[in-house]
Amino acid sequence: LAGCGAPGGGRSQADQDRDGRTLAAAIQGADRQGVGFDMDESLVLSGGDVPAGKAVRIHATVQGGSLRGGNARLVYRIEQGRKHLEYDMVLADSSLYVRPHGGGGWKVAPLAASTALLPALRLALIRESVLLASDVGGYSLGHVKAGFAHQFKVRPAADQLEQLESVPLTGSAETSFLKTARGELDVFLAVPGDKLGRVEVHLTGIDPGNGTRQTIANSVDFHPTRIGPIEAPAGATPAGPGEIFT
Repeated sequence: LAGCGAPGGGRSQADQDRDGRTLAAAIQGADRQGVGFDMDESLVLSGGDVPAGKAVRIHATVQGGSLRGGNARLVYRIEQGRKHLEYDMVLADSSLYVRPHGGGGWKVAPLAASTALLPALRLALIRESVLLASDVGGYSLGHVKAGFAHQFKVRPAADQLEQLESVPLTGSAETSFLKTARGELDVFLAVPGDKLGRVEVHLTGIDPGNGTRQTIANSVDFHPTRIGPIEAPAGATPAGPGEIFT
């Protein structure tokens, strides 16, 4: 484990750049070849518009999703309290398509405004975040479903942090957000072979507009499989990010 080290541990920029390129190549390879995936996500909202002492907690899972060429197809299962809902989702052409599972009309919203729902699936953004990271830590020995892996901790730069949390801001609002925002990416490369095995995204931040704190934990396990082209559904109705599930 000669490469071990934590972010901020004094690694040279050359070592960070080398590991960043290795991670980026693995991410790009998985995206180009196509992979199956399972996902788990926890989203917690507190403060701001949420009543004092309360929190909105949403848990979502995906089993048997498909991803290729920046597009993805999945069934998104949401648990909120006693509610259990399922939606068909397609990520394609920089848009997020959603409909009730099994039928009904599709709604479409800009994917950039909805990234917080599933940041670890945005492999192009994850790759960009690795290449432009403020810090890439040396690997430790981790574990994925298929076995052992090298786990790298990556600290995203400010621009990518805003994209991962779906909060594009400018001026004083951006400055205020970045004072509270924190993020870490954990990228796992399977041993042997350095194939992408897992991505974890851990994010927190406070919306300067309403004071709501957003905490996101999103993990995706990838496995090689044959994936055909994934295309955008036809005839979708435009909707805002807050309307696609209604």
